[in-house]
Amino acid sequence: MIKKVTAFMQRRHMVQAGDHICIGVSGGADSVCLFRILECLRQPMGFTMSVVHVEHGIRGEESLEDMHFVNQLAKRYDVPFTACSYPVERMAKTRGLSVEEMGRQLRYQAFASEGRRFQKEADKRGGSVKIAVAHHADDNAETVLFHLCRGSGVDGLAGIRPVRGNIIRPLLCVGREEIECFLQEIAQSYRTDATNADLVYSRNRIRNRILPELERINARAAAHINAVSEDAAEVAEYLQNQAEQILKKHMFRADSGQIRFEIAGFFEYPSILQRRVLLGLLTQASGSKKDLTREHINALLDLAKGRTGRRVSLPYGVLVEKTYGTLQLDSADSHIGTPSVAIPLDFSAGETESFWQTPMGRICCRILEMEKIDGKIPKNQYTKWFDYDKIKNRLYLRTRKSGDYFIIDANGHRQKLKNYWINEKAPKDRRDRILLLADGSHILWIIGYRISEHYKVARDTKRILEVQFMEEKA
Repeated sequence: MIKKVTAFMQRRHMVQAGDHICIGVSGGADSVCLFRILECLRQPMGFTMSVVHVEHGIRGEESLEDMHFVNQLAKRYDVPFTACSYPVERMAKTRGLSVEEMGRQLRYQAFASEGRRFQKEADKRGGSVKIAVAHHADDNAETVLFHLCRGSGVDGLAGIRPVRGNIIRPLLCVGREEIECFLQEIAQSYRTDATNADLVYSRNRIRNRILPELERINARAAAHINAVSEDAAEVAEYLQNQAEQILKKHMFRADSGQIRFEIAGFFEYPSILQRRVLLGLLTQASGSKKDLTREHINALLDLAKGRTGRRVSLPYGVLVEKTYGTLQLDSADSHIGTPSVAIPLDFSAGETESFWQTPMGRICCRILEMEKIDGKIPKNQYTKWFDYDKIKNRLYLRTRKSGDYFIIDANGHRQKLKNYWINEKAPKDRRDRILLLADGSHILWIIGYRISEHYKVARDTKRILEVQFMEEKA
């Protein structure tokens, strides 16, 4: 099995000498198998590795025992270990997400944080940081079925990709039975999560009920689903490349932020490309692909074919109007500029790092101890440091309100935000679309522009709030 996984990793160019791999290990069979295989390969392939374990605060003592098991496994092979604990159920309720989705987001947040610890070392060796997760072939088959049930298109049929950015999945070439046989052969124990049998979770129903029934019809059902998934991935990549070229030809963005799409010649393309192009168009306008469905694309397609003057409202506040030969899309951010729109940035108890997803992008916040860092303030338009102890109120990510101001110098002189925009000669229609990080009416950061002098890090700063804004890309 090690040879099979090695060949798969090499074929997919997952790792190179000098890399550091952060392995997500829950303690279950899949992740323990991944750990043992990578531990065997780290010297011959020339990479270093560490383990990160995320405890979700759901299963009480059993969950803590999982953490102890993974810690001991890492210690046995002299591998650095990091554990992160989160109150997942409470956080999921607060942020309006399912427990599964909240847990997934927090795991990848923890993996990314672990990766940053080893970035400098990897850079020195001429490598990079990779995050290895233990998805296997059966997981992929389950994911494809899940996407089918939700009405997904070709992209959903592509399932889980072996490499996505710096995330690698070395076990996608093997199934659950192979993993368990391998662990038995090497006499390696592992933990069993009782929630994996809980049919409240959709994926568990697919895993424990639906896939076994399909394998009664054909014992190689999972393998055949995975073969289709590979084909779908190639088709999806080809279609995406074609759609991007068409979108470049037909789409134009005005200075006001409005997007215009020229319809002339568009219906000469195959219908499958038309739909993919319109998905790209709507993603550009909304800033996110999430929750965009076939129905929304059909509505946009019907509008393009319809008479001039018609309008349709789509997710994320996107308004589309059919004019003479064009579709005009008002971007999502042009509709959020009202005083009632505000996103609270709350840390749960004990958290020092968290993130919030918005239609315009992702905000990541970290609380840093000054004495534990080198103190070099980042010079980046979209990453800023603030003196955390000077923040008096609940922070909000919002658009402008009457009375907003910031401090412009060390003497504490104020400037109204309205006057700042006048001095900057910012277009009026753009001012309502700029995001602000606000402590009451005091603006810490006009995102993409300047910060308030009051919150700047100084010599006596003890705690730093690092805020990073990552614009959502289509």
